Amino acid sequence: MSRAGASSYAPWKLYSAEPVVTLLPASYQPVCDARVLYFPPMRNSDRQRQHTPGQHQERRAYTGDTIVVRARPLPATNRVLRLWRRVRLVLLLATVPLVATIGLGYWQLASISAPLVVADARPFPPLNPPGTAINILLIGVDERPDNPQEGVRSDTLIVVHLDTIGRRVSLLSVPRDTRVELRDIGPTKINVAYGYGYAAATDLYGATTTPAQGGMALAADTVGQFLDLPIHYTAQVNFDGFARVIDTLGGVTIDVPRPIVDDAYPTPDFGTVRVEFAPGPQRMDGARALMYARTRHADSDFGRSERQQQVIRAIVAEVRARGSLGAVLLAPALGTALDGAFTTTLPLARPDMLLGLGWIAAGLDPDAVGQYRLAPDSAPNFREEGSDIIWDPAEVREVVRDFLAVPGVATEAARVQVLNGTGVVGLARRISGDLESAGFTVVPAADAPRSDVSRTVVYDVSGKPATARRLAALLNAEIRRGPPEGVDPVVDVIVVLGSDVATVP
Repeated sequence: MSRAGASSYAPWKLYSAEPVVTLLPASYQPVCDARVLYFPPMRNSDRQRQHTPGQHQERRAYTGDTIVVRARPLPATNRVLRLWRRVRLVLLLATVPLVATIGLGYWQLASISAPLVVADARPFPPLNPPGTAINILLIGVDERPDNPQEGVRSDTLIVVHLDTIGRRVSLLSVPRDTRVELRDIGPTKINVAYGYGYAAATDLYGATTTPAQGGMALAADTVGQFLDLPIHYTAQVNFDGFARVIDTLGGVTIDVPRPIVDDAYPTPDFGTVRVEFAPGPQRMDGARALMYARTRHADSDFGRSERQQQVIRAIVAEVRARGSLGAVLLAPALGTALDGAFTTTLPLARPDMLLGLGWIAAGLDPDAVGQYRLAPDSAPNFREEGSDIIWDPAEVREVVRDFLAVPGVATEAARVQVLNGTGVVGLARRISGDLESAGFTVVPAADAPRSDVSRTVVYDVSGKPATARRLAALLNAEIRRGPPEGVDPVVDVIVVLGSDVATVP
């Protein structure tokens, strides 16, 4: 084609599908491995110009054929750039739905938690920078809407320590009969704090404070002062909400350590009923689990604290068994179950809080939850005045120190006793010597109530999870909470040897 023809011809306009061929300059470098070049046919005027004598006669005429031009190999840098563009596209296509899913999940959780969260009525609550450990006061509330004259009481006080960096959770139960100095009242039981704050909310914390906010605020101040521990947030749940959560989970599995018979379990209509629990693992619905957590006439308030922590661990195990996705999908049902029965100052919709809670939940082993309580076995130098319990302040500080410490055999300093559950003479003494050589603090061995135990069991009596897990690993044993049936515990961990250990040389 002549230059004159090229200047008057628009090559992007296709006049027919007839293929033609052209010669390409030597400097032409295609950008693919092979390309078929199609050119529109020339008009008659162009053909005449091409054959005009003296005008570029050296150019070849069109043959009407299609020529396939093969590309020269691309430089390595070009191939890498093309590969990287494709990778970026794939990553973009994968990231968009992931971000959309996370955003939708966050929006859903924020919507569910919004009705459950209230402002902290305390004028200066402890600061909680993102990423640091927090302490939450969990309050079990005994409220009876049908009988408002009975008032509202805190039936349970448990401090929950959440360590996002260490991915661990610890529980510390404070008996409701513990004597404290209460604002405006003086010496009284610690569970009075919630009721007084509930009744005098506006007087204590301002005209816009609700009774629940006032109760939580004064309870948090009182418990924090007693334990010398910052209480960053509070949460309260009544009995109905507690039972509904368990029913939403489809029940929980509880391993009852010993028989329980309570002939005077209180009912909502101020009556009593007999409740019984046989020892061993069993599935419980919400109503049954609530009875198990509240009964105390078969032993004491200290035994009840242990059972309440056991039920909390069972709830954690049920949620974790569903996996991260299952837990997110369960959130709407849990929100419905807690509606009107649960209130908290914990900012559940705050992104860093959600990430921290999710990080802990994803790697939390329910058996590794630390269980601590103020009880005669952890603080023996207490005294009673009437129904009030007065604790030794030094022992309270020791319990709090253990509660906050990272679990470990050394930090727990647990005392261990080995009981012989077989007919092999001297077996418990031999195992006790081995454990003492391994660094455990072991008291003299004894015989178990039974001598036909088939499998060795480690009983974590006072909440020493690190010690119990290490013993279980050494002895290939299972772990149970609480003391074995028929044994009055005087140590932190009890090992009942079975025939499986007796056969090991």
